Amino acid sequence: MSVKHPVIAVTGSSGAGTTTVKNAFEH
Repeated sequence: MSVKHPVIAVTGSSGAGTTTVKNAFEH
């Protein structure tokens, strides 16, 4: 999760990876 944390933070900032983050969390 440590590796995904930074990725999510960057995606969340962009606002274009909201769906990706949701899918990753569901997985």
